[in-house]
Amino acid sequence: MKEHLCKITAHETLVHYLGKNTQNELIQILANAIKEKIVEAAHSAKYFSIILDCTPDVTHVEQMPMIIRFLEMEKSEDENNVEVLIKEHILGFVPLKETTGAFMTETILQELETMSLSVENLCRQGYDNGSNMKGKDNGVQTRMMEINPRAFFVPCSAHSLNLVVNDAATCCLEASSFFDLAQCVCVFLRLNTPLGNSELPYEFSNCETT
Repeated sequence: MKEHLCKITAHETLVHYLGKNTQNELIQILANAIKEKIVEAAHSAKYFSIILDCTPDVTHVEQMPMIIRFLEMEKSEDENNVEVLIKEHILGFVPLKETTGAFMTETILQELETMSLSVENLCRQGYDNGSNMKGKDNGVQTRMMEINPRAFFVPCSAHSLNLVVNDAATCCLEASSFFDLAQCVCVFLRLNTPLGNSELPYEFSNCETT
């Protein structure tokens, strides 16, 4: 490698293997090797759980990150005790054509089959509170539990907290009135201030109108 880099620096060769296609291929090879190690560890643990969510990318295609969790046993330094560690790994992003419960369930099952992870060893599901995910009739968690009744569903704590805070702020008249007033002040200052005027306070000058 050192000799090759020296030849490139000295312009003795024009073949540098640093093009984007080669870089992407190397990245993919490394990613596949890491993924194989993670899946191998999951197989050793046998039982695992999955955590899923969806978010659109810049092209407005829904991307579903595939995350698995499992327990791993590691010996301590004195080799007399065994330490139990919780391992959590993301295995990649899966593009979705649909976000219905049925299509997402089928996609999850296909991904698990690709990694040779048996759905019978799935012990937990973690999703957000969307109807397509947690729905009692057609949600992903219901469909997965029909296949494996031991795959208990645990809603995302962060999303649950966000919903609680949002509902609490909405039902509080004082809080709702405060933010409505603040927005009105921002809009008023924006519409009544000449362009280029930098005398407004920072918090007002950076307000966005809706």
